[in-house]
Amino acid sequence: MLIKNIPKVLVASPVFDGMEYCIKDFLSRIKSLSYDNYDVFLVDNSEGRDFSKKLEKDYGMNVLYLDLNGILGMKKIIRSRNRIFSYATQNNYDYVLMMDCDVIPPADILERLLVHEKDVVSGLYFSLQNIDRKQEIKSVAWKFLSEDEWEEVKGQLMSDVVKNREDIRRNLTEEEIDSGKLQEVIIPSCGCMLVSRDVFSRFKYGLLDVPGKINTGDDIYFCRKVREAGIKLYCDVSVRCEHLTEGKFREDGIHPLHL
Repeated sequence: MLIKNIPKVLVASPVFDGMEYCIKDFLSRIKSLSYDNYDVFLVDNSEGRDFSKKLEKDYGMNVLYLDLNGILGMKKIIRSRNRIFSYATQNNYDYVLMMDCDVIPPADILERLLVHEKDVVSGLYFSLQNIDRKQEIKSVAWKFLSEDEWEEVKGQLMSDVVKNREDIRRNLTEEEIDSGKLQEVIIPSCGCMLVSRDVFSRFKYGLLDVPGKINTGDDIYFCRKVREAGIKLYCDVSVRCEHLTEGKFREDGIHPLHL
């Protein structure tokens, strides 16, 4: 793949000691990516420094410990991700590959995402999600309903909260995933998301103040703020990642969420 100027990339992730079950696999992969110009940076928000010391001593990692004791979980993640963006800005990186430490990317993820020359583009992974009160394996990437889809369901869904098709999101369809094509999305797979300097130097993570107790999170906030600025987000559905949500593998060695 031809990549212009070999951009400088920071591969980074928030971590904490509760993710020890997957950290060896995660670090083994991100330390051995096939791209030539990247560094790795971890932000540890564990309650103590033992995990940071282990990452430094046993794995030789560049780790920043954030003492966030007394702060709730989601706010810990927000502060950790924003610290990654600040570090990337201060150290003149061209891109951040924002990772979750339970997501294992292919070794060539950087080449495959950089070639698109997008401000925000992710690979793809899957998770168990509650769909109609049942747990199903679905893509961690979403689009708005199309006009046709909205016409079919709006009579059932219209409410004080849901007023138009942009108040509803849906997972990528099997057809979209099987196409292997770059998809414009409203929320990509944010645990393996490449972000350009123009974006990470201007936008931060946070929480939406949404009425009606709609499920939200730091990734949703970030993606909405970027979209509101007129910047498009993409998902390369051909860049498949493992998602080690339980830290367990089947006997055949294939994790149930590695689809």
